[in-house]
Amino acid sequence: MLFPEHFLAVRATVQPERDAEFNKWYDTEHTPDAVKAFPGCIGGSRYKVVLGDGSHQYVALYAFPTAEAMDRALTGPEIKKLLAIYDADVGSFSTRNRTTYSKIFEFMAP
Repeated sequence: MLFPEHFLAVRATVQPERDAEFNKWYDTEHTPDAVKAFPGCIGGSRYKVVLGDGSHQYVALYAFPTAEAMDRALTGPEIKKLLAIYDADVGSFSTRNRTTYSKIFEFMAP
């Protein structure tokens, strides 16, 4: 399976002068903490927008094997703790929006 069945996408914007600080924190602390904290999370990855509409600069993706696992991650106490840490550590110079997705189709190159 190249693509996950379900994933949580967290889009973020960051004040330009705090970009390096944000990325270091997100890569070394937040992503590993989130993957460990979310029940059933397969893994996480981050991407920088190359071409976009300007609504965000980064997206973090957290993969889940089932809709139930993703739902547990979004409704459990772990996400509240992660949100509080985000707000305390980088919330003063960044914003975030969450969206969840479930795969409806996959086509692999021959």
